[in-house]
Amino acid sequence: MQQVHEWLWNAQVSKEVTSPQFAVLYALRAEQDIDQRTLGERVSLDRSTAAEVLKRLTARGLIRRIRDANDGRRNRLHLTPAGTRTVERLTPKAVRMNGILVSVLNDCEQAELLRMLNLVVDADERLPSALPSPLAGEGRGGG
Repeated sequence: MQQVHEWLWNAQVSKEVTSPQFAVLYALRAEQDIDQRTLGERVSLDRSTAAEVLKRLTARGLIRRIRDANDGRRNRLHLTPAGTRTVERLTPKAVRMNGILVSVLNDCEQAELLRMLNLVVDADERLPSALPSPLAGEGRGGG
């Protein structure tokens, strides 16, 4: 499934902006001035992947980081004008690509797929609090 999605993304949406990069741009278009941790939660990216995506988007001039006035350790994230233009240009292409991806399903099956994907997303949001810390009860050696 991931290979089909990646192939379709490159063919239908963009060869320059990856789907995780687009997810970040899209999320920032909906909610600017959030920090990296919050953004990662919004788009389901782990900390290191989010950091790498943000580094690449910053280098390309699509987002900018502004030091948080209340907490100098945090950066607030914003789309640049180029980032806004990019997400606006790619959004209709991404919608069309998603339509192609599910076009083999009838309307009922598409609704069921959406329902099940929402269950997965909801579970993903609950998992961190439901799971024990990976280091809980372990010594430095990892055991």
